[in-house]
Amino acid sequence: MENDHLDPPTIGWSDFARGRHLPEGKHTWFAGTDQELLRRIRAGWARRRPGQGRTDLSQVVIVPVDPAGFVGATVRVQEDTPLHARFERRQRGEAGFVRVTAEGEREPVRHAAVVLYSAETLQENEGRRTTDCDWEIVCLLAGPREVEPMDPLTMARNFLQQPGGTFAEYSALEFAEAIWYWASRASAHCEE
Repeated sequence: MENDHLDPPTIGWSDFARGRHLPEGKHTWFAGTDQELLRRIRAGWARRRPGQGRTDLSQVVIVPVDPAGFVGATVRVQEDTPLHARFERRQRGEAGFVRVTAEGEREPVRHAAVVLYSAETLQENEGRRTTDCDWEIVCLLAGPREVEPMDPLTMARNFLQQPGGTFAEYSALEFAEAIWYWASRASAHCEE
């Protein structure tokens, strides 16, 4: 990959990701240490790919990592799955939305990856950086598929440049595949 001959980039956690990916929470989490996660990211750095809706490795990358110790966030929904809906916001200053969660066993983790944003990308759309690192962790992904479509609401936030989103272009096919994939899944329900 381009620039792989240079020193590895510095990597840190964004406050956004650190506050979301908590053990026993509704989002994916890693049961290991920060140091172990950073080692895995560095080990997978050469295999990184552009984030969904991106065409190069300069803004958003997805780095595949060893899935051991990751716990996924999704429940496969069936006709009899108890569902819950509530209005929430990801963070202050962002538009609210309806989140549907499902009771049940989380899907098994067979693949894991870490989404990182470059320092410059973090500052787009009135965003902010948490660290002075070259890249910040913004999302942990773990589940049954190697490439999981992005949540359609996240795609729309990015595409429409809503607060908290970073612009990316998605095709109609990408939107349709994401909607179809997420139509039978929901975030695991957690009592708050």
